Amino acid sequence: MAPKTERPLHEKHRARMQARVERDGLESLAEHEALEYLLFLAIPRQDTNELAHRLIQHFGDFCKVLEAEETELREVDGVGPKSARLIHTVMAFSRYYNLKKRKPRAALDQTERAVEYVRPLFLGLRNEVLYLILLDDKCRPLRDMRIAEGVPNRVQVDTHKLLRDVARTDATCGILAHNHPTGLAVPSEADMIATMGIMQALGPLGVSIIDHIIVAGEDACSMRDRGCLPMYRAGRDTLNAASRY
Repeated sequence: MAPKTERPLHEKHRARMQARVERDGLESLAEHEALEYLLFLAIPRQDTNELAHRLIQHFGDFCKVLEAEETELREVDGVGPKSARLIHTVMAFSRYYNLKKRKPRAALDQTERAVEYVRPLFLGLRNEVLYLILLDDKCRPLRDMRIAEGVPNRVQVDTHKLLRDVARTDATCGILAHNHPTGLAVPSEADMIATMGIMQALGPLGVSIIDHIIVAGEDACSMRDRGCLPMYRAGRDTLNAASRY
């Protein structure tokens, strides 16, 4: 049990930090201080300074702490389930906020719009995730379909599930999007092979893939703009859908 004099010291420290944030904003805090401030919410009556330092030392920096999984956070001495859930949820809410800021019915008929639309999907993710953005015949988004998740450099698509899910929609075309958490925003040979496989699978449903966006941190690229989007001709309708983009 902490000495009786310890709690008032913590309370004064917290009060000073809260006053500082109110006056100067969170950006006035060092990384360990910002994490300490966040942990106030989960640990209301203990000093969180040492724990904040341990977390940053374990993961490397503030951003990597927020991007960690709950199970990874629990490996740090002093992090309980409540603290791990709080830290992990911050990034999830940030991603949710950015997704809700998008214009949901704006046509993704330009590369810049497509990149802006898909980028929030990958905010803070450490594993590679593949999405299919299903569009109507005016290139307006109908649904963001998460179709695969894997390790940082590989995903595997369940084609049968993909076909079932897409068949339940009114989509006529779509944009693939995935992230390179540890690499560059450059399409690999595996990316092109996977794209072709999905095109072939969706062709009989009359759904064409009009681009594949790759996101790596702040960078992004369009396989269509690079001239490396595989050509798959299932019929005239597919060609027309692709030519509109």
